[in-house]
Amino acid sequence: MKKVLLFMIGILCALQVSAQNTDAMLFGDVKSKETGKHLPYATIKVKGSKRQTMCDGTGHFKLVNLPVGKLTVVATMVGYKDQELVVTMQRGKGTEAYFELDDDQLSLNQVVVTGTRTQHYVKNVPIRTEVLTSQAIVNKNAQNVFEALENTPGIRVEQQCQFCNFSMVRMQGLGAEHTQVLLDGEPIYSGLAGVYGLQQMNTNDLDRIEIVKGAGSALYGSSAVAGAINLISKEPSFEPSIKADLQFGNFGYKNYNASGSWRNDRIGLNIFAQRTEMDAIDATMDGTTRKEVKHKDGVSDRVENKVNNLGFGLYFFSPFAKNDKLILRGKATDEMRRGGVLTDDQYMNPFTETTENINTKRLTSELTYTLPIGEKSQLDFALAYVNHRREATNDTYLGSYKETHNDESPAVESMRPYLAKENTVTPSLTFGTKLGNHNLLIGAQGYFTRLRETGLYAITGKETDPYYGTAYTSIGKKHANELGFFLQDEWDVTPQLCVVPGVRVDSHNSGEEYTSSKKVFDGNFPETKFNETSVNPRLAVKYSPSSNFVLRANVGTGFRAPYGFSEDLHLCSGSPRVWKSSDLKAEKSLSFNVSADYYGKNYQLSANIFRTNLKNKIAFGDADEKVRGLGYTYQWENKGDAYVQGIELGAKVNIVRNLTANLNWTFNQGKYKDVRDEWKYDNIISDLEDAIVEAGDDAEAVNKAKANLANVKGREAEYKAFEKDSKQISRFPQMTGDFTLDYTPGTWTFTLTSSLQGKMYIDYMAEGGMQDSKIKKTDTFMLFNCRVAKKLGQMFTLYAGGKNIFSYIQDEKHTDDAAFMYAPVFGATWYVGASVRF
Repeated sequence: MKKVLLFMIGILCALQVSAQNTDAMLFGDVKSKETGKHLPYATIKVKGSKRQTMCDGTGHFKLVNLPVGKLTVVATMVGYKDQELVVTMQRGKGTEAYFELDDDQLSLNQVVVTGTRTQHYVKNVPIRTEVLTSQAIVNKNAQNVFEALENTPGIRVEQQCQFCNFSMVRMQGLGAEHTQVLLDGEPIYSGLAGVYGLQQMNTNDLDRIEIVKGAGSALYGSSAVAGAINLISKEPSFEPSIKADLQFGNFGYKNYNASGSWRNDRIGLNIFAQRTEMDAIDATMDGTTRKEVKHKDGVSDRVENKVNNLGFGLYFFSPFAKNDKLILRGKATDEMRRGGVLTDDQYMNPFTETTENINTKRLTSELTYTLPIGEKSQLDFALAYVNHRREATNDTYLGSYKETHNDESPAVESMRPYLAKENTVTPSLTFGTKLGNHNLLIGAQGYFTRLRETGLYAITGKETDPYYGTAYTSIGKKHANELGFFLQDEWDVTPQLCVVPGVRVDSHNSGEEYTSSKKVFDGNFPETKFNETSVNPRLAVKYSPSSNFVLRANVGTGFRAPYGFSEDLHLCSGSPRVWKSSDLKAEKSLSFNVSADYYGKNYQLSANIFRTNLKNKIAFGDADEKVRGLGYTYQWENKGDAYVQGIELGAKVNIVRNLTANLNWTFNQGKYKDVRDEWKYDNIISDLEDAIVEAGDDAEAVNKAKANLANVKGREAEYKAFEKDSKQISRFPQMTGDFTLDYTPGTWTFTLTSSLQGKMYIDYMAEGGMQDSKIKKTDTFMLFNCRVAKKLGQMFTLYAGGKNIFSYIQDEKHTDDAAFMYAPVFGATWYVGASVRF
């Protein structure tokens, strides 16, 4: 029986080989229609199968043993439009095919993967995806991801701290905790990286940035409520290259870039290195008008910054099986940032007042493996590991100690920085297969992280507290485990209609526990634990009534577990801890959007309507009396329900040859269901009345508390207006606009970008208390950037440019609330540079 079975298997294998050995060969070349020059390394695919090849360095190709009969063959190359040719293959004969590709001025031929985890052209992807190409990043002179995401429709990158320049990204009005930032599809940007990571991550190793807005939890799990931003790494090219770039600017700006790429049929290598330096800038001071603000106060508005990035990507092609691929990537980041009082270089001493000093070391490693199975299936495995360390100091401990020790400073030898160490592992496994007109995808993804942190603190508050003034070290241990399983079906109902249902089930477990070197209150620090199982479905529909017109609709749910808020890891760099109760509920969301895109010959028009409903929205605020009794200053709490909604309009036009304009306009609205407790007029009055009672026999304190109460009562109408405005979601402009103009005549490139930010609401939480606080409605303003570049031959490029070239700065500033930032706080920056490519 065994021999019979082996014989039958042998016959089947022989028939398979015989069927494939048709000796039908296709050969030809690929040229640019504009220049007539050959295009090396263009890709040639047989439509409807996985058969493909790549042109050689001369732009010629051949495909052997193709199926006999009529075939549709497609030539593709980034920067050019696809071209399809129908050929008839005959057994034992050769057939010629010659392609001439048009320029893709609107970048519609870009391949994207984020929306469905499968490859699509951006024009045809079922989930609307926006792309920042590597050339667009260069034209912005974006040296890090923060700069790359500026002037992107629906996205706002902002700084949240005047002293350390903590940055975050907002998508469609929702904060960083609702936006999943991915690196090659893996969620390794989180935790400690969520504080300064946008400015630490360089761009010279990126091929593109893909942006998907709306419900993403069905594919990417927790944190993808607002959407996902996927940073896609460059792959090595068959054309070996070495590139170096030097750039210098005002305020001590220097940027050094180097990269190299090489590959053959079996192996490829990318290497890159980047160093960026910036001096601290002092340009503004406290004031309530722009005239008052536009003066120096001796305190940094931009921190001194030095960041180094070094990495590699090693690619193995067909290492274990035909057409499989193994990728190993590694990256090291080392950053120093410091700011504070610049007078007499006081900020260089990390243990002085008004000083911030943060040092970061981050190691990232990735392994991905792709295995094609037959003609229609593929298995993908990825594993990423991150080791992130931070050492930070600010003046909070110093201030707390002096406040509780009659203005005496602690002994120098007792001073310690905040220390944090985070280890994160993210494995994922996906299997995709094509069954008829269904593209099925099933997968699993994990996220496992451990964070250990220590910091130096002093107990403040009431002098009657027996632990008042106690200096101690806090030790925090945090962990999170997430495991998700997802299923998706891309169903091509007709050539015009595609329906994509999907669902993801996530199990989340996280917790935090604290201990202290000394007893600081009567009792023990309570542990916090969160366990959540979430099921998140998504449904997307794409309908193309014509080849130029695409309608898309997308609806899905999402969730956000109460773990890893970047604000915790920002404030804990030297200040009292942030409390998260085990009673916190996970945020739930329902998102939907409807979009329409029209692709003309030389233009693209788009419209996108979106809305996200949030339930149990978690917000940050001052600790209540019970939580303050545990030694905490701030706390997270569920603030109720909220929503964000808006409409995005866009137009991209190739006006004349080499001149492209891109205009985007967005109208937004975002509100809480109820007013926020801290801004309720009655609550403010009640707290101020309590302050009078708490002052006891201290006549000076009693008089001050009474004056504060009288001040608020005298401004009742104003404070009731603040109460009404507190329903508005902070930092969400009612309108935004972005405009980009690119002109590329011959060897020149001219780029002008501008952004408009409409009115928005922002809290000013005064250090003195609610009697001095307010909600400000900002004015509309515009920012402008420019860049010009000139190629000299095939190797050299010279360029220059400026950012915020008209030196706009915000018209009000209060340094007692470090987060009160809504516009630039320093003027124009200028740069010049040169690059060489071999």
